[in-house]
Amino acid sequence: MNNYIIISRTFCETTTESASFGEYSDMGFVNEREEVSFPELVSLMEKHPYPSCSPNNGSINTWYSTSHDIVDFQTGTYREESIHFHKDNTPNAAKYWKWAAQIAGNM
Repeated sequence: MNNYIIISRTFCETTTESASFGEYSDMGFVNEREEVSFPELVSLMEKHPYPSCSPNNGSINTWYSTSHDIVDFQTGTYREESIHFHKDNTPNAAKYWKWAAQIAGNM
C-alpha cells in the first residue's frame, strides 16, 4: 500500500496579446510527477477549487484549477495552475482522489 498519491502540476499563462489570438502565451509543467500525502492533496484541492467538468463526479479524468490570477501587472500576464491525477498511480489511488475532492468541497 502506498501512502501517497501521484499528481502532475501544470500551468498556462495568458497575455492580452495571446488572448487576442485565442491562445496561451506559455504553458507546461510546474512538476510532471509529484508524490503527495492525502492531507496535502486535500489542501491542494482547496487551493484549486475549479473542476475541469460539471457536474463533477470525482473521476481521475477530472483536473482541478486555480482562477486566472494576475502574476505580472506590467505585462498583464494571467496564470492558472492545475493539478492532475497521474497515470502512474495504483488503481486504489482513484478513490483517494475522489475523497479529497469531496472533503475539499470541489464536488
